[in-house]
Amino acid sequence: MIRVFKSGRHAHRTPFSYAALAPLFQNDIILVDQPEQADLYLFAHSLDIQNASQVLVADWRRRRRPVVILSEEPFWDTIWGGQPMERHIYIDTAFGSLPVIQLNHHTSDIFDFDKIPYYLLTNHRFVNAYRWRFRRNASRCLGQWRADFANRPTDLSFMFERRPERYHDVRWAQAGIVGLGAWRSTLAEACNQGVVERLGQSWQGGQPRQDLENWHLDKITRLDGRARSIGSLENTHQPNYLTEKFFDAFACGARPLYFAAPEHRVHGVGVPEAAWLNLYGLTPTEAAARVSETFVQSEFLEAWQLAQIRLAALFGDGAILLHERQRLRHAVVQALQAVIEGD
Repeated sequence: MIRVFKSGRHAHRTPFSYAALAPLFQNDIILVDQPEQADLYLFAHSLDIQNASQVLVADWRRRRRPVVILSEEPFWDTIWGGQPMERHIYIDTAFGSLPVIQLNHHTSDIFDFDKIPYYLLTNHRFVNAYRWRFRRNASRCLGQWRADFANRPTDLSFMFERRPERYHDVRWAQAGIVGLGAWRSTLAEACNQGVVERLGQSWQGGQPRQDLENWHLDKITRLDGRARSIGSLENTHQPNYLTEKFFDAFACGARPLYFAAPEHRVHGVGVPEAAWLNLYGLTPTEAAARVSETFVQSEFLEAWQLAQIRLAALFGDGAILLHERQRLRHAVVQALQAVIEGD
């Protein structure tokens, strides 16, 4: 058993912190209550290490156990961490500097999914919501889809955090890492052709979606059958980073707007390229012009129907889900064991 002391405000965002994933690790990892009981100290965010307790730092000085960031968010690794490509870094605390091992999308294989991306495994609600909707969508014919797109009340919906600040424009070209917070916010503001919605607390005010008991169900219920296109843009472009956003748009019957370099893993999920719009390499102004072009034509509809059939098969296959969960378990345990052994 690997004894892990998990600490920090973001400690709920690690693979063995989710109720859907924790049982995978019950025979390999035990969470301990005190730093001195641990084989390693684990954090999810660099800010949490900066705020590490004096007790933890003192125990590290006595025993020199590994300090690890296991980060599922490239956004955190770039905007706050600032060194997303480095496996070994130093982070200052109020009680001295600590050597840190980063396990993230770039420095480990933990998030190198085969068919279903990591984030969709963290809560059963994702696959449960997709199974029904993709099965429904796959049963529709081209004529029905043509009529559906013609009758949508909204041309384009955006539902993501508005982050216009230019400090989000970070880039590590050699790793394919691009900050998209400001880029996608500027795009949403530049899209003014037809009926355009910008939804969420950062655009409209009110309650943050994350405060809801099931923000994902709220999102897809609100967007299902509503828009012709949905802005499905991540906060960060990283080749192995793919969240629910891309799949949500398909599930809701809307064309996803995405941003993906040729090496991005989205190209390998089995969805025809003609069924979604790739805005990679465009400025927000150029992207807004592309988004406004007419797209509901025969080539799109045929690719769209095939996409729905393939996604229904993907999320309807329990063996694929089981494989992804076991792959994740093995990758996490192997990575932590390697850290303990001095890798």
